[in-house]
This record gives sequence, structure tokens and C-alpha cells, in this order.
Amino acid sequence: HIPRPPNAFILFRSSFIRAGAVPARVEPSHATLSAIAGLTWAALPPVEKGRWHARAKMAREAHRERFPGYAFRP
Repeated sequence: HIPRPPNAFILFRSSFIRAGAVPARVEPSHATLSAIAGLTWAALPPVEKGRWHARAKMAREAHRERFPGYAFRP
């Protein structure tokens, strides 16, 4: 199984959670963490989102090099 390359939000969410941006008193379920990250993502200025989109593009290119024949098939 080859995983899909991460998109901009997935990269942001991963970094957001790793940075400890969510207070410890919040329930640490994936759904709760994703909801908080989603609200934060929606409030980001376009310039900041652009940085995450650039990172996603780099991840996509690295994925393409690593798995040249990959095609997403749900």
C-alpha cells in the first residue's frame, strides 16, 4: 500500500498538533484535534496558507519521485 501525498491541510494539522498548539485540557481525540486545526486553518491569512500549499507541492513532487507509477485509485 502506497500512502497518498499529504495535502496542505494535513501538513498544517500535523505541525499544529506537534507544536502543542492545543491546550492539554482539550480532549485529545482525532476528531477534536482536527476540528480545532480546521478552525485555525480557516482563520489563517492567505500568505500563510500559501506557505503550506508550497510545502504540499514539494511533498507531492517528492512522492512522485519516490513512487513514479503511483496513481490514486480509491
